[in-house]
Order: sequence, then structure tokens, then C-alpha cells
Amino acid sequence: MPEILFLLLPVVAWYGYIMGRNSFRKEQLKQHEKINQDFLSGLNLFLNNQRDKAINVLIENLEVNNETFTTHIALGKLFRAKGENDRAIKIHQFLAKQDVLSPEQRRTSIMQLARDYIDCALYDRAEALLLPLLDDKQCAREARVMLSRVYQVFKDWQKAYDMIEPVEVLEGENFSNTKAYLLCELASLQQGEIKAQMLIKAIALQTNCARAYLELVEHYAANKAYNQAHDCALELAKQCPEFAVLLMDKIDTFIQDEQSKLAFLEQIGQITSSTAVVAQIADIYQNQSKNSEARKKVLQLLEKHATINGFAHLLHLNAKKIDSPEAQQMMLNLEGMVRNKLKQLPKFECDQCGYQGSLLFWQCPRCKHWGSVKPIIGLTGD
Repeated sequence: MPEILFLLLPVVAWYGYIMGRNSFRKEQLKQHEKINQDFLSGLNLFLNNQRDKAINVLIENLEVNNETFTTHIALGKLFRAKGENDRAIKIHQFLAKQDVLSPEQRRTSIMQLARDYIDCALYDRAEALLLPLLDDKQCAREARVMLSRVYQVFKDWQKAYDMIEPVEVLEGENFSNTKAYLLCELASLQQGEIKAQMLIKAIALQTNCARAYLELVEHYAANKAYNQAHDCALELAKQCPEFAVLLMDKIDTFIQDEQSKLAFLEQIGQITSSTAVVAQIADIYQNQSKNSEARKKVLQLLEKHATINGFAHLLHLNAKKIDSPEAQQMMLNLEGMVRNKLKQLPKFECDQCGYQGSLLFWQCPRCKHWGSVKPIIGLTGD
């Protein structure tokens, strides 16, 4: 009899193992069923625009684990994208407090929460979250970029530049442009050779940094380095042809001779189809009593690059050819009406967000891109 019981022991053990396994599976199925029910309940509330209730259901009943973490993050991003930052903050704060998260998940939660704070203009809270992450190799790069954005808001250019300067620029990123324009901001606080070297460094970082070229032209002209100012202005026209119109008010600071000025303008005219450049050339021809050449120059421009400003200049030139004082005055009045209308139109436009205005901002006031606000080119522009 004891021998039989001894033989039955493996059978009993196997039976206990099977029953325990089935019980564990049933418990898992119940748990998954509860998670699915809670998730569907929260989703139903969300679809019925009861978003606050939906968030509460998800936070209170949906356990945070590897399966639900991505759901929480995705929902938080969705709210932030829709501008509902308070709800996004609530979700990401909840995630950041969880002890069950892996280090990578915790970093993700904190970074998302920092983004929420920045979008809500809670910059001090974002800074407090991001500064400790600078020592974490996994997210130091992203933290530096976000902190630079925060310091730019407060125009703390030195801190903004120090944060982004070590960041390696990857393909498709525009951080070199940001670094260049931040250097220009720092250069504007300097004088002499230090200022020139910072502007030259900005151009080395971003070859089409229009601000660096324009401020170098001013610097060289102020220090009577006229040849350097001339070369820098010409390089601006080559690298940033849309900004050539901004050179027109600066030419007299480094070129005094009218014939040299004409030669310089002709060079720029070969690079860019700028109404302002052609208008200055026409004015020089007119001063030299070459009215036919001046009118011909403007007509050539209008044939390939029609602008209202060019049309107004043509009216001015045509008025000079009219003998009748009354007809001439009528033509000049028409020119004045056109130019007054032009003054009411925006002169600059951001090529990133479409912002328009009459003043030039090196950082777009709407989308915060650097160097994206440019003179309008076309019918109503240059």
C-alpha cells in the first residue's frame, strides 16, 4: 500500500501544477478583461467629449505597465497637439510619479511633461525638470535643445547659446541656423574685433545668415574698411539674394563715387531681380540725364519680374517725359497714390508660418524660427 501511494505522488504533483497553472491563467484573463473594460470605458467617455472624466477613468483604473504606458503617452501627446495642455499635464504628471516605470519610460514621461510646461509658458517648471537631465546621456541632447528654447524666450542669449552650442547637428536639423543667429544676438552686445569675429563665426555656421552679413557691412563701413564692406555686401547678394533690398540704404556708407556705385548695383542686378536695385540704377541714369536708359532698365525688369513698386517707378520716369505740367502732375499724383497703397502692405513674410508685417524680425514672433522672416518677393514686394 505505501508503495502505491509513493507511486501516486508524481501524479498528484502534476495535477496540482496543472490546476495552479489554470488558476493563474484565469486570473490573468480576468485582469486583462478588467483592463480592457476600463480602457473601453475611458475611450467611450473620450469619444463623447467627456474628456475630463475619460482622463480620470484612465488614470484611476488603468494600471501603468509596459502595455498601457504607450497609451498614456499617446493620449497626452494628442491633448497637447489639440492645445489642451492642462489635460496633457495631468496625464504626464501621473506617469512621472509611477514607481513601476523603467528608467527609459521615466525619462520619456519627464520630457513630455517638460514639453507641456513649455507650451503652457510655465518655463520655470520646465527648467526645473530639464536641468537634472543634462547629466543623463540618454536625453541630455533633447534637454539642451528645450532649455535653449526656454532661455530664448527670456532673451538670455548667452545661456541659450551655451545650451545649444555643444549639440551635434544631425541631417535634416536646423540647429546650425539657430546657433548662427544666437551668435548674432551676442555680437550685437560687443564692439570692435570681437564683434566681427563672432559674426564671421556665425557665417561659418550658416552661410546664408543674412543678419551676420548686414551687420558685418555696417561694422566694416563704420571702421572705414570699405573694401571689406563692399565684398561682404556682394557676398550677401550671392548667398541671400532676397535680402539684397536691405543693402540699398547702406551702399552710400562704403561707396561714395557714383560710378563705382553704379558698377556695384549692376553686379547685384546680375545676381538678383530686385526692384529696389533696378530703381537705384535708374535713378543714377536719370541723374546722368540718361532718361531713356533709365526707362529701358525698368521696363526690362517689369517684363520678367513685375512688381507694383516697379510700376510706380515707371510712372515717375514717364512723368519726366511729359511736357504738359497738368498731365505731368496727374502722372505724379498717380505714382503717389500707388506708393501710399504700398506703404499699407506688409513688407516681410515668414517662410515657415506665413506671418506678415512691416518690421523685420530675425526671429519670427509667431513660430520662433530664426531667419525665416524675409522681404516679400513678388507683385506687392521687391
